[in-house]
Amino acid sequence: MTDLWENYRKPIPVLQWLVVIVLAAHVLASSHSTLTTGQAEAFALVLVGGNLLLLYGLPRILPWPAVLTSLVVIDSLLVPVTLYATGISDTSLYVVYFGIIMIAGAAGNLKRAVVLASVMCVAYGAVEFGRLTLLHEQVSEHLGTILLRVPFFLAMTAYYGAMGEFAQQERIAKETHEKQAKEIRRIFSSYVSPRIVEEMIKDPSKATLGGQRKELTMLFADLFGFTSFTEKHSPEEVVTQLNEYLGAMTEVVFQWDGTLDKFVGDGIVVYWGAPLVQPDHVELAVKCALHMQKQLAELQEKWKAGGRVPFKAGIGIHTGEVVVGNIGAEGKKMDYTMIGDHVNLASRLQDLTRQLGFSIVVSEETASRMKDLIGKEGSADNRGGRLGHVSLRKLPPVKVKGKVQPVVVYALESLESGAASIVDA
Repeated sequence: MTDLWENYRKPIPVLQWLVVIVLAAHVLASSHSTLTTGQAEAFALVLVGGNLLLLYGLPRILPWPAVLTSLVVIDSLLVPVTLYATGISDTSLYVVYFGIIMIAGAAGNLKRAVVLASVMCVAYGAVEFGRLTLLHEQVSEHLGTILLRVPFFLAMTAYYGAMGEFAQQERIAKETHEKQAKEIRRIFSSYVSPRIVEEMIKDPSKATLGGQRKELTMLFADLFGFTSFTEKHSPEEVVTQLNEYLGAMTEVVFQWDGTLDKFVGDGIVVYWGAPLVQPDHVELAVKCALHMQKQLAELQEKWKAGGRVPFKAGIGIHTGEVVVGNIGAEGKKMDYTMIGDHVNLASRLQDLTRQLGFSIVVSEETASRMKDLIGKEGSADNRGGRLGHVSLRKLPPVKVKGKVQPVVVYALESLESGAASIVDA
């Protein structure tokens, strides 16, 4: 019902009513109609009632653009049909009516159409008034009937001018939306899941480009011993197995609504919190990391069964404020990426997985936000602010490149389903 009301608030239906009412009044006021007074009144009621059925019936069976097209066709026939049905020999009304329709249609602009129609109406009124008062011509119509045409002309012109303007605005809005959608797909389809892309298309303001300071949760994943693996296998074997790994991990990333920043050789860089605002970015990142390790374990079994060397990977996760946006050389090479000191720290945490011997290492900033999630009963899809059967253990402070003070890190591990979570603060 709300959508219906919004449609009727537009200028076209409002002016449609004005046109029908003025035309009905013209039928009632004409002294040269072949209809009796009762018949003229009945005809006027049919005009009003028919318009009521059109405006409230057509939108229920046709989309709104088709309704507007139908009204154009019906109105183009309305005056000649009325003249024929009532027997009013008023060819001047017929000619001027279509002249104004052409002007209004060509104008495609409400203000310009009304100005042009006003000039025509003044000229028409002056000619008819001169015929009656100055030239004393014998005419078959009263002055009141003639002057009644002027508001009718203005109403029809306003109607078609508004329709042209509305159609033009709708077309421009549609083209703009399609252009924005195409640009958003071009920029973001390689970075985020189709669901995120569609959300940005629905509200392009969410897809703001350019540098912005945002708090993100970043995930860096890298394979252990990949260099030695490439030395012992052919390029074809390396590319085939690496693509299988990267493809599987990308599916997991998109499942958890992550933004895929880039592949760096065998490394994967992902973050949450941009381009869409994601209040649960820590939860999504942690669950994605656990899922990635689970998916990798399944790939390892598959590779072992096929006689191939299974990859092992380490993941580092950190939460912090960075600059994120379209960065690069304008017109040459642009990437939607993130930069900042916190990005470097997230990368260093991934490097620590080899040193510390844990698959997933998270920073103190990330761990502090995880504690409210851990220990709660998990849902069927493991979403909704819950993080069950995991172990979060605090490790001794470690020195990382680029930091003067040692940093506090935590080891994150998945436990058997149903096991009680462990949090070592």
